[in-house]
Amino acid sequence: MTREEKEQAVDSVLARYEHLGATVVSDESTLCRLLQTLGCSDTDKTVGEYLCSFLTV
Repeated sequence: MTREEKEQAVDSVLARYEHLGATVVSDESTLCRLLQTLGCSDTDKTVGEYLCSFLTV
């Protein structure tokens, strides 16, 4: 999957769920469940930085 395809997938999800970030970080158990189910590649640091941005809000 190319970076552009990944960005399109993220944009699609965010368009459907406008307040996704706020909802996820407002509930620790939801955030924990989401992070546990994600399979992040160590080679794609942008994904890690994006997730960390929610944790520092």
